[in-house]
Amino acid sequence: MTELPLKPLHQEFMGYSRFTRQVSPHTLRGYQNAFDLLLKRYPDVTTATLTPELLTGFFEWLQTRERIVGRGAIRQGVKKTTIATYWIKLTKFFSWLVLKGYLASNPLKDKALEFPRIRYDDRKYLERKDMKKILRAVSETIQWQNNLIRARNGAIIAVALYCGLRRTELLSLQVSDVDLTHARLIVRAETSKSQMSRTIPLNSEVRQALTEYLDERSRCPILYTSRSLWVAGNKNAPLKSEGLRYLVQMLCRESQVKFHLHQLRHTFAVNFLHNSGHSSFKLQGLLGHRSIVSTAAYTRCLPPEIVQADLERMADVDNMV
Repeated sequence: MTELPLKPLHQEFMGYSRFTRQVSPHTLRGYQNAFDLLLKRYPDVTTATLTPELLTGFFEWLQTRERIVGRGAIRQGVKKTTIATYWIKLTKFFSWLVLKGYLASNPLKDKALEFPRIRYDDRKYLERKDMKKILRAVSETIQWQNNLIRARNGAIIAVALYCGLRRTELLSLQVSDVDLTHARLIVRAETSKSQMSRTIPLNSEVRQALTEYLDERSRCPILYTSRSLWVAGNKNAPLKSEGLRYLVQMLCRESQVKFHLHQLRHTFAVNFLHNSGHSSFKLQGLLGHRSIVSTAAYTRCLPPEIVQADLERMADVDNMV
């Protein structure tokens, strides 16, 4: 089998994923980021040198290298979930190499390598007291530069908390995706990790927050023609990932609650299960999971006090089958 450099092959794989498989931009970025890290560790890797031993060295490097994060802080290693993500992204590429005849077998499927075991009971959700602090910070504590920014940020947090959207889905929302008349929001397939469109009902809190924001947007001196729902404060342009990250950082600082945006999705999931009679199938549709297995992980996050009432009802023989 001819020895070939991996970089041009990965470019071909990316084209196949983008145009043939119609993979979402978010997933494509994940493919590229994982491969870029592999090249950073092994710049000259080829189809001949891509072995289980090389990949063992790669994952060891990921877990021991030092990185600069935030304001110059040094952090060592990555989470197991991050290792698992890189593993999944790379194995897609390696399986494609096998399919195309460039590799004899996928090195990540070698018996010598074991997929990282991840604890799915650590999906941290935010407690009520912490959510109150965050909501108070966005609506009262922080002095935003104008009413548009205040309303926009309040609406972003409301949609994340009460609709359970992923970061990319949140940033990809367009004005046309919001239907306040029928109180619903559409996540388009091309922006979803699962590549499935879904419709999410809006509760009164989200409707109020979105109505206030869209009213402020329409009254703003800047003529916003951007199709993006979330606009930058000082120009006719969509809010970018950096702006969303800055918003979360401000809220962490002012509320004194350390959290990341995805925790609002976890909080949405756990609270929905609590208030819907633990309906995993309903939650699966709202979260956009392809498999109920992914959704079922949230049932293991329910704190004991939430299911205490259910167990107490079992103590009454009349309630048993």
